[in-house]
Amino acid sequence: MALFLNTEGFNYWIPKLIKEAEKELIIIVPYIQTSKNVLNALWKANKRGVQIVLVYREDKLSNDEKSKLLALDNINLLHHPNIHCKSYYNGNLLIIGSMNLYEYSQKNNREMGILLNKYEHEEIEFDGFGLSNDDESVFTDAINEIREIINGAHLEKVSETSKANNFNIDVIKSNEELEIDFCNEVNTYYLNKKFKPIEIKENLWYSICENFYDKVDVVFEDNRVSIRFNMNQSELKNVYDKWMDTYNEFEFDWFKYYWNYYKQDLLIYRNGKFDWDNINSDEMIHNNYKEMLEAVIKKYRKLSGK
Repeated sequence: MALFLNTEGFNYWIPKLIKEAEKELIIIVPYIQTSKNVLNALWKANKRGVQIVLVYREDKLSNDEKSKLLALDNINLLHHPNIHCKSYYNGNLLIIGSMNLYEYSQKNNREMGILLNKYEHEEIEFDGFGLSNDDESVFTDAINEIREIINGAHLEKVSETSKANNFNIDVIKSNEELEIDFCNEVNTYYLNKKFKPIEIKENLWYSICENFYDKVDVVFEDNRVSIRFNMNQSELKNVYDKWMDTYNEFEFDWFKYYWNYYKQDLLIYRNGKFDWDNINSDEMIHNNYKEMLEAVIKKYRKLSGK
């Protein structure tokens, strides 16, 4: 849900957005004159290892301000000849408005803008169902514009971390690019079973492994795994009826499942009774999914005789 910002709102939310950046921070402003509060927030983000991408207007940064910014180890400094927009983004919070990163503006000007949140935030009203269609469209369009501005900018200074990963900025990747990354990660655990991105509808991407087992597709969706059985109706009905005879939605450790009708997919979710939040490695998470899928296929083979 969009939140309106006036000057007071900018002065509160810009430092907060910087402080809450976890991995990457993008700031695009024509003019920069950092206040003590903002510079302090940038230094704290820098110490946390946050990669800071800052784009300013060409020839509009004083040597004194540039020296302050270049002192940050994790700064990626770029300039662009034509920018006049002001935007701040940390992967969740996105501010678009009139305020530069300029101390005079923070103290004297009447400013207006909006704050959008991609995920739940304790200080912003959230309906529990994610972004509205309108907000999601705004986010997508804004990220595309940010990406184009960065592409068109001149790189003055790149951090060692950004240089090592070829200046890949996760928070501005498209949904397709993120799904490609997910497939590449998942495929390291399944080896011969290859997942690939599939566009379900415009800008909605999932990961599918066709024929994960003979006539069985596996699809990783937003918060669940979908199992698709590709067989004729009578065979599928037979498997479904046998499955219902021993139906137990919690039979696979760490997960729960639903299969409501034989013509529908078998849907598998994380079981909230297990402590997923305290699993401290991606490998353990992927292994849980792998073991669950192996158990599903084992049961399917037993019931189908295949």
